[in-house]
Amino acid sequence: MAAEKLHQVEVMDAILGSAVCGLAALGLSAVASGHTWKNTVPLVFIAILLTIAAMFGVRAGIIGTVLAALVFATFLFGPGGKVSVASDAARANIGWMLLIGIAFSFLFAPSSAGFRRH
Repeated sequence: MAAEKLHQVEVMDAILGSAVCGLAALGLSAVASGHTWKNTVPLVFIAILLTIAAMFGVRAGIIGTVLAALVFATFLFGPGGKVSVASDAARANIGWMLLIGIAFSFLFAPSSAGFRRH
């Protein structure tokens, strides 16, 4: 019974943390669209990913990283509405965000989510 409840909390942490990452990526995409500094957005977003991983755990960090990369590729970088990225610099920065976000989720997130409710 307690193990099942713990598993449910971990799953909810992953869902909530991933949703926060996705919404933050959408918001940041809307703000940065059309600006010259939009190529650096994935690198700045790493700070948000580390915060989410520390609060909600490894799963949320990894899923949030992948979700943010998809959001940036689809909505922030051209061609619009497609997952492909035309700019070499933007593609490289998304790659670095994926690498650092996933690695840091494993390295710095607590083994269970730090955002406890009990």
